[in-house]
Amino acid sequence: MENEVIDEAEDSGSTEALAEEYIKKRRNRPDDVIAMQAVVCILAAAALFIGNIFYPDITGAVFGRLRGLAAGQGDIMQNPIDAVAAYIDKLQD
Repeated sequence: MENEVIDEAEDSGSTEALAEEYIKKRRNRPDDVIAMQAVVCILAAAALFIGNIFYPDITGAVFGRLRGLAAGQGDIMQNPIDAVAAYIDKLQD
């Protein structure tokens, strides 16, 4: 009787059991992505705020560039899949 209780306690506390439980909890949780984006946004805002105090000219230029990128309709960088597809098309011609 006591051995069975001890075995069950060891099984629930084993590394494999804890890893499995952790994986089950972590699946399908977009909260981490949202939290990471929020942290990056807050850090960027803080960097711009502090930069504006110490280096207003440089920060103004960076902010103007960011504003231009946000307002622009074009892509910041080319989609790599499109680049590979265009390269393959050129090879076939």
